Amino acid sequence: MSNVTCIELIAFLDAYVDGELDADTRADFDRHLLVCPSCRAYLATYQETIDLARGAAEKEEELAHDAPLELIEAVLTSKSLRSKS
Repeated sequence: MSNVTCIELIAFLDAYVDGELDADTRADFDRHLLVCPSCRAYLATYQETIDLARGAAEKEEELAHDAPLELIEAVLTSKSLRSKS
């Protein structure tokens, strides 16, 4: 894949960020990012979104450990009742 377009970069952005592209394809993407400020901004926003989601998931786990058992049971019971209706 030479001369990567913005659309191609966006389509494979998750594989790029996860390091799943072969070396030649990654090099093509890196060259595109050097000359395309819009894709660099998109990549930065994408990475920030991933980081924020991970942080929220970690915070949720921390909060779940602090929740009283009665509250957890009540939420699970309510959820179970709603899924049956």
